[in-house]
Amino acid sequence: MNPYPFTSPFASGSIRRLIRQMHAGIYGAAAVSLALALLTDGGTERQRLFTVGAIAFTAAVAALMLAWHDVDDRVLLAAFPIAALTVTTVAVLDPPLALTPMFYAWPLLTAGSFLRRREALLTYLVTIGSFGAILPWVVTDAPRAILWLTVAIVGAGLLLCAIALKERVDTLVGRLETLAREDPLTGAFNRRAFVEHVGLAIGRREQSTTVVAIDIDHFKAINDRDGHAAGDEALKVLATTVTGRLRRGDVFGRLGGDEFAVALADADADAAAVYSDAIRRQVASTSAAADVPFTISIGIAASADVEQGAEALIAAADAALYRAKAAGRDTVRVAGPNVPS
Repeated sequence: MNPYPFTSPFASGSIRRLIRQMHAGIYGAAAVSLALALLTDGGTERQRLFTVGAIAFTAAVAALMLAWHDVDDRVLLAAFPIAALTVTTVAVLDPPLALTPMFYAWPLLTAGSFLRRREALLTYLVTIGSFGAILPWVVTDAPRAILWLTVAIVGAGLLLCAIALKERVDTLVGRLETLAREDPLTGAFNRRAFVEHVGLAIGRREQSTTVVAIDIDHFKAINDRDGHAAGDEALKVLATTVTGRLRRGDVFGRLGGDEFAVALADADADAAAVYSDAIRRQVASTSAAADVPFTISIGIAASADVEQGAEALIAAADAALYRAKAAGRDTVRVAGPNVPS
């Protein structure tokens, strides 16, 4: 999983800040380099005026990147290829040209580290394109093709290394995120992730959210009688059955031990009761076929009846679950309206 799984690759505030700081460094370094060139050998009057303009532009961009905390994503994206053009400008106004591949490393490495492949490729194409365009004007006593190939090869190597490292980190971070949110045995969300989802669903208030709490009847007896492997198999049978009945927008979580819960999107208590009874009957038949026969008890609570938040809604479903157990197990109970937290 990509650690920036958003419409924008810059959705994370810390990532945006880091990119702004890197851009400020690139443009600030360009302004300093151009200023030194102006002080040492500014060239003709026209060249000096051009250099002054370039200094003003790069310094302004550096200051903008530091000061504009809510900079638009399009500006951040455009700043990468513009940074490559800035390096090309520095190469023209502040030789030696032979060191240009080193200067291009900064925008190429940052592009490969933070952008999607196609956007990083654009920065690379601007790099080699702009450098190739200036060679006939600034190089008269050196092999232009070799200089261009040096920039193209070194730049491609740096960009590919940055992209490969980023994608490797993305994969590892994705695995860590999965481990932090999912139960490894059943694939269900863990309690923290489930509560977070329920809280978001309630906060949207666009539709009713109903929590279905599920518990395996006499689970300890299964472990004691048949061993923990049989207990794990029972948990997986339950998880597989419930997962197979999830609709779009529903979320399945393991709250702890043998207790699970489903957050049903756009479902009231009556619809959840029909859904739950179907699961109860299917689990009984599926578990018997898997040689680990067991039944489940289910408690239901709807957000329309519980107004105190995610934890209160889950607690209400849990209370209804215990009423189901007290009624003899293998049954479904629904929490009534105005349930206390």
